[in-house]
Amino acid sequence: MPFYSIKQGCLKLDQAKGCSKAATKQIIGACIALTCFYLQANAASVTNSAGLSITLNPDGNYAVQSALPAWTFGGGIGRPVKKAAPGSGSDSLGQYQRVSFEWMDGLSPMGGEIRLYNDQPLVLFSESCRTAVKSPPAPFPDFKKLPADLHLFSYRQEPFAPPQFAANDCSTPWLLFDDEANAMVISPAAHFMVASMIGDGKSRVASGFNQKLTNLPAGFSLQTLLAFGHGINRTWDLWGQSLRRWEGVKALHNDADAILKYLGYWTDNGAFYYYNFDVSKGYSGSLELLVAYYRQEAIPIRYLQLDSWWYYKTTSGVDDQTVNGKKNPESKKNPGMPDGEWNRYGGLSEYKAHPYVFPMGLEAFQKSIGLPLITHNRWIAPESPYHQNYEISGLAAVDPKWWNDVADYLHNAGVQTYEQDWLYSIYQHSPAFSSDPGMAERFLDNMARACNERGMTVQYCMPYPCYFLQGSRYDNLTTIRTSSDRFGRNHWPSFLYTSRFAYSMGIRPWSDVFNSAETNNLLLSTLSSGPVGIGDAMGLEDKENLFKVVRADGVIVKPDEPALPMDCSYLAAAHENRSPMLAAAFSDHGDVKTAYLFAFNQVTSETNEVRISPADLGFAGPVYAYNYFAGTGRRLEAGQNLSVLLNQKAVGYYIITSIGKSGTAFLGDAGKLVSNGKQRIASLKDKEGEMSIGVRFSPTEKTVTLHGYSATAPNVSVTAGEAGPVKFNADTGQFAFEVHADLGIQPDKTQADPTRYITVVLTNQPNKLTAKLGDGFGH
Repeated sequence: MPFYSIKQGCLKLDQAKGCSKAATKQIIGACIALTCFYLQANAASVTNSAGLSITLNPDGNYAVQSALPAWTFGGGIGRPVKKAAPGSGSDSLGQYQRVSFEWMDGLSPMGGEIRLYNDQPLVLFSESCRTAVKSPPAPFPDFKKLPADLHLFSYRQEPFAPPQFAANDCSTPWLLFDDEANAMVISPAAHFMVASMIGDGKSRVASGFNQKLTNLPAGFSLQTLLAFGHGINRTWDLWGQSLRRWEGVKALHNDADAILKYLGYWTDNGAFYYYNFDVSKGYSGSLELLVAYYRQEAIPIRYLQLDSWWYYKTTSGVDDQTVNGKKNPESKKNPGMPDGEWNRYGGLSEYKAHPYVFPMGLEAFQKSIGLPLITHNRWIAPESPYHQNYEISGLAAVDPKWWNDVADYLHNAGVQTYEQDWLYSIYQHSPAFSSDPGMAERFLDNMARACNERGMTVQYCMPYPCYFLQGSRYDNLTTIRTSSDRFGRNHWPSFLYTSRFAYSMGIRPWSDVFNSAETNNLLLSTLSSGPVGIGDAMGLEDKENLFKVVRADGVIVKPDEPALPMDCSYLAAAHENRSPMLAAAFSDHGDVKTAYLFAFNQVTSETNEVRISPADLGFAGPVYAYNYFAGTGRRLEAGQNLSVLLNQKAVGYYIITSIGKSGTAFLGDAGKLVSNGKQRIASLKDKEGEMSIGVRFSPTEKTVTLHGYSATAPNVSVTAGEAGPVKFNADTGQFAFEVHADLGIQPDKTQADPTRYITVVLTNQPNKLTAKLGDGFGH
């Protein structure tokens, strides 16, 4: 019997028998006690094999509990539930047990469900409006009983979604973790553009809607996903993979489009050609000359990015550029350049090439350079003529016809990626994005659809956290900016933490532009597994540096998994310890795993030492740790510490690879920063006394130097090529040799980028050399 029915029965008894007030209170108290006993006795509880359980009481209280660690997240609806029923089923996340129920949110009937997945540490909460409602319902879940002493991490409602070790009330994931790296990630799992996390993370953790939302239709629902695990990054991975499965989106490969696959040239803020060119040659002439020069110098850029300078803009802007829509007194973006609607601060007036910039049009320019284009766009200005012909909400086009027309124009001009910038301003100044349940989704859905139908991909720039979550739904959203303009050391920490968010959503992070002589920026951008784009003035590029990153055909040699902050960096930051930051990227060849460890001081006035073991990187057996910049290395057992000493602004970079049955630690292409990237080292097979290596050469490449570590000098044999003599240092165990492709064999032209493939086999007698063990490198 529900609580309210028992209480009503007691009041009727009071009236019938003329009881005193004191007697009535006693009777009601007894009824309440009886009810509480009844509710506890009839609580629904489900436990899974992953050590999680869910409990729902008829009084509306619920809990999620984990066995190890012993955590309880408890909350309540604040009123009794009705029609509570257990059940089971399956969805895209797997098989589950569930409890479904109903309740009244004020005068509004609500339906709810809690799913516990059978073999996974996942819980899914769902609430739905049974009738149309004007205001958003109360959050569900709404946890107010929380484990003690948890750390909190989330992303701020600011451009590029910067990280913060605190709660943020917006549509973002929250990470809660303890000092043992036990973790839970919670986030909305639907309606990301209007959903919101709520609370301070200490006394309240809730998921619901932003309070500007109005007029929800009947059946409108919100899901919230909880993922538990041991290991911070492991839990991030589980949460992200599960959310993408829930959305039905496949994982994105690290070379899914031109922007990810090839070296490119960028003209955005921080690049030489950003609102800047040789006036005597014009903008198009200057860029045509640049491309011709790069071809002459055999610097293989494979696409060109055009920033906001190429199209028509107004003099009215947003945010810091104008005040309340008034014109900026300095209407020219670059006062040193000629005036015109291309050289403006403001919003988009018309999305087509300005004749001063491209006199023959965008399509003719693209054909003149023979490279695919990446084209930038910003917000639609209030005075744009588009408002007369299309449906525009605030600063955003939500009309499918507008997107069709724009995508047709770009596709015909050889554009391969559309870059939508100023996303935070679009959200800020488009009120319906936060008040209308579907308006922001119309903007993003139409963008993705129109581009996808024409074979184009999408990049987001200046996003709020909600754009990352929403982006998990789109197969052709390949990249997202996770760093402020003009990549540099001051952006590294936030870039890495926000790259974690992007990768969880199946999107590759983009660092933004830098100059090619900046080795550390080049290294970290490559380790991100995202785009690598330079913005040098013509003639000032560092060609040698660039070929540490790309093959001769411009293909980037990169890791499978991007550089992300290690668990120890989260733990140190949670305790406000400004120790060096550690991030790791990985190549996984099955038999052989390679980690690329990037370390740097966050306080550049200090010299610091940090220690990490191969086990922290996921290795179970012995490894060889190679200090890239010093050229030294050391054999280590999985549990033995690697000591990283960083002098002030110095960067530590270590390539760490497993020593398997062959006795060889293969370090890959000695000329590449990501030396075992699959774009060069296609395969690694390890067996007793032997390692087989597949090496890719672009058509014009003749020689690659391979290196590694072995107890004894390896014997080398090559198929479809030949090897030079092996250089072996008996004191260090390091070896190196050149391999040469057989130029008489034609490249495989069935691939998008033809390559010659050779097989190298190393044989040796492992364990003949006793390795010196200990901290540091000592060579």
